[in-house]
Amino acid sequence: MTKIQVPKNILSSLDTNSDKIKDAHLTILWAITLWYNGVGIQHGSRVYHIGSSKPPSLQTLIGCSDSEWTNIYKPAFNDFRNGDDVVEKTILRRKVSWVPTERVLRFLSDFFAEPLERIVVPHSAFNSRKGHIGDPSESLVHRTGVEQAVSWLHEKGYDWQLYPGEPGHPRPDARGICTMEAGQRTMMASDIEVISDHNNKKMYAKKYAMFSKDPSRTSLWVFKDRKAAAKGISWLSLTNLTILMGQEYPKCRIANAPYTNPENYALGTLNGYLKRSRDRSEFDCTGMDYVQTIAGLYADRDHHVIRRPVTIWNADTAEITLIHRPDMAATLTIDEFNRGGRLWMKENFKSFPRQNPSEPSQRPHPKEGITERFVSKRYQSEV
Repeated sequence: MTKIQVPKNILSSLDTNSDKIKDAHLTILWAITLWYNGVGIQHGSRVYHIGSSKPPSLQTLIGCSDSEWTNIYKPAFNDFRNGDDVVEKTILRRKVSWVPTERVLRFLSDFFAEPLERIVVPHSAFNSRKGHIGDPSESLVHRTGVEQAVSWLHEKGYDWQLYPGEPGHPRPDARGICTMEAGQRTMMASDIEVISDHNNKKMYAKKYAMFSKDPSRTSLWVFKDRKAAAKGISWLSLTNLTILMGQEYPKCRIANAPYTNPENYALGTLNGYLKRSRDRSEFDCTGMDYVQTIAGLYADRDHHVIRRPVTIWNADTAEITLIHRPDMAATLTIDEFNRGGRLWMKENFKSFPRQNPSEPSQRPHPKEGITERFVSKRYQSEV
């Protein structure tokens, strides 16, 4: 494998001395940032992507040898871990030791904003003011669920939208769209919400109310795991949502709730209770039609294809490729990228003009001092 390259001159416009920051720390941050933002990382014939793969080890993501990991990258990673910049989370039933904290994600949204903006798929909800797809406060667990859901829809032959609806108003994470009338009321043709923080009860109520307002659409709640799903259903069924929210909210009464020992309930059983609740008048679940888990989405796929379009960063060939279909792709070398080149997706994928390297960036500089506070003081090389 060949190590992933960090964009050159990444620190040139920031208030810091780039010569003092260790390359190993930058490489780790860049690999995590690409993964979080839905850029596939290719080593040899293998492509790792948040929507199609379980999170690999950090060594695999970087593409370094065992000796390089032991002597260079592991000590740098330990700096992040000792500084409480990364934590361990279970994602897709795998323990992931390099999950960035919300504070680090917000830092990266400034730190790598300019290069990301040049390679991330332009219409995939990229927020140029934040430097990330969507919201940098989204955890890696939540982002994994969203990307797995969209790739799942793509693999099943459904169209999809990220964050459908009006900005500034409650809206789901994704929407599955079936072009055939017969598939309009299925689990895949639903508005999809990924629920990764199952301790935020007020958020549960807001999401339930959001879905209840439009009964013409089905709703799919994707939980961290089936225990969280059963607990979430139980809590909604037992809670007076009107008292919690301070206004009139829809009722929620789901069959057989509350559930004791929630970890013992299979998804099929929970979805059966939801169906019974829709069919019988003594129950009410207008804001929840189906439940699933992130791991369940991953398992319900015959082929782990990545939703298209997608950007692939090939570490071996030093190329960045924007793929729409197998016969529609645009490629930029990393050398061209370092000189200011960018990937553009125009209508019908006809042309990909590249930015004039001499053209100044239109993006505002990151917040003054943020690089000094986070990187320079903590991860400088010995001088």
